[in-house]
Amino acid sequence: MEEPGPQAFQSFEETESSGEAVRPLDFPPPAVRAGVRVNALVVHPESGTRQVCSGVIHREDLSEASEPILQGSGPAGVSPMTTHERDPSVQEEVLAYWPQRRLQDAIYGSVWACLVLRRHHGIAADDAARAAGVEPGSASAPIVWEISGQHVAIKMVEWARVHHMRGRLLEDPVKEVAAMQLLGARHPNVLGSTEVLQDGDFLYSIMPYCRDGDLFGVVVQYAEDSGGESGMPEPVARFWFRQILWGLHHLQTQGVCHRDLSLENILVDGDRCMIIDMGMCLRVPYNDPHKPGAVTDVTRGSTRRLMRPQGVCGKHNYMSPEVFANTDSFDGFAIDLWAAGVILYIMLTGFPPYDQASRTDQRFELIATGRLMEQLRNWNIQLSEEAGNLLQRMLTLDPRERPTLAEILADPWVTSDDVHVPPPPEPLPF
Repeated sequence: MEEPGPQAFQSFEETESSGEAVRPLDFPPPAVRAGVRVNALVVHPESGTRQVCSGVIHREDLSEASEPILQGSGPAGVSPMTTHERDPSVQEEVLAYWPQRRLQDAIYGSVWACLVLRRHHGIAADDAARAAGVEPGSASAPIVWEISGQHVAIKMVEWARVHHMRGRLLEDPVKEVAAMQLLGARHPNVLGSTEVLQDGDFLYSIMPYCRDGDLFGVVVQYAEDSGGESGMPEPVARFWFRQILWGLHHLQTQGVCHRDLSLENILVDGDRCMIIDMGMCLRVPYNDPHKPGAVTDVTRGSTRRLMRPQGVCGKHNYMSPEVFANTDSFDGFAIDLWAAGVILYIMLTGFPPYDQASRTDQRFELIATGRLMEQLRNWNIQLSEEAGNLLQRMLTLDPRERPTLAEILADPWVTSDDVHVPPPPEPLPF
């Protein structure tokens, strides 16, 4: 197991002593290209079958050298969008996306499973060129695509909904894209964005497709198989929990607090799980070592700072007491680790630990007073002492007494060799 980075070791007390609480940092503006949604000629490479497919999404400029949209050209007052640096030596493949199935609704739109299309340069492309009265292979020839057999997920955000809901919700779809681009698309346990397009109606965020639903569904299946008596076996929960911790480690390394971590916001793809849904995340401020009193981001800063209350957000079953109270300054990393503790509790028991993180909630009160294992024994839920100790430490009322991510990664329950890898997934349903 790799060694945690320095961000994982900083305690709440160190964060608290690094200076007064400040507001979160802004994310860099996202890089977005102009896109189109059109009817397109598509070839099946095995059969050679050709068909005109509707609703195919791709860049407006199909030249490999096309740059993202420049600052200030987002629709109707959306945050300015700028180009990211691009290595000119890297030849970038231009892809198109054919929507196949609506996966779920989202606050500002919907998420679709899409087939990936690549440029076709065979007989069908030559025929299309001749039909258009141009030479095959010429720049003015019609574009023909072919099915690649790969899938992506596309979150389609409706600009009309964004403008209508502006200021009413904490979730920000443009900030989500910016956060996903900051986090990148290369970590195995964090879902990044591979391409972002926009037209006058939609913002299209293209992401890897996770074929096995969310981790909540996996827990529900175990609970149903046990007749509602338990959740996952500890070796199975350990397999998934380690991945969640390393996903959080990546967020911490990039200076990002998720703020809405839950089983529903972790997708499963075979034997891998990925943290998703960055719409409520915050960019954590750090002390600027070159400007006393000023703050900067994690790449240039020294110690992170507490943040001022940012509102009650997230799901009540996962929310930390400091976020629920919304009165005191908070450590962004500490509230994510609290949510991770709740996730582990649900994975092991099959049900949430409380309804809300308030002393008026009887189940929460038992946990807050150190009686978590007593509570579970009274319900005939049998956990190992190591699991119970880790849960109680992670769900400690005072954030000063909770473990850091580095301490959780080194916990005996987490490091145990008793790990069960789930069976391979079923084939895609479409």
